[in-house]
Amino acid sequence: MAKSWCYSFDNEKFRSGTFTTRKAALKDVQAEGFAINEEEDNNKIKWVYVAECKLAVNKDMYPDADIIIEHMECQAEDIGGEYGNDYPDVTKEQKDELTDQLHELLDRWSNKHDITPTFYTVFKSEKYDLKYLKSIS
Repeated sequence: MAKSWCYSFDNEKFRSGTFTTRKAALKDVQAEGFAINEEEDNNKIKWVYVAECKLAVNKDMYPDADIIIEHMECQAEDIGGEYGNDYPDVTKEQKDELTDQLHELLDRWSNKHDITPTFYTVFKSEKYDLKYLKSIS
């Protein structure tokens, strides 16, 4: 999987855009950072933090068969009391099949409705001098 990069001026709120290279992120930083500095003369930004990031994918949020089966077990207990204790009695292969089918269904639904995560996980950032875009970490 290709690396992605993002940046932040406070090392907490990283920009919503991601970049395919660190250099591309730094190039965007120059334009963004200097524009911000022109608007805020009294509070000049001096540093930028660039970090590798991993974009989230829909599958990261999909449930697996265990969650569905647990729900079915609870429903069986609510409806049938102790008579529902063995419901549903499934094998590992059946659970794996259900997980695969759930993920296929959720992929089709997500694609149909253009549902895609716009967030990412940020890894260790590196501090740069905004003026010279040189690492100071």
